[in-house]
Amino acid sequence: MLPKVQVFAIVGFDEAVIGTALRNGHEVLVYDGYKAEAIAALLEPKAKTLSEYLQNIALDKLGDRAPVFVYLDEDVIAELTSGIREPGTPLH
Repeated sequence: MLPKVQVFAIVGFDEAVIGTALRNGHEVLVYDGYKAEAIAALLEPKAKTLSEYLQNIALDKLGDRAPVFVYLDEDVIAELTSGIREPGTPLH
């Protein structure tokens, strides 16, 4: 059995969880950034962005234990799988 790991979650953002990641040796939750933005707008309409919402709840105080937000980009995925690029070629 694997040991239990403490991760920090943001209350109300359960629908946006897509998994976990390692950040400097700490396991952290990973949220879908687009879903998280929509949830933040519902929870705190005064916050103009997800970043502002996260600042308001002092998420930065968690440092390396703070959750990660991922923005899945279908264009980048298609570009990665559509062909072979020379090493060091930018994705965008």
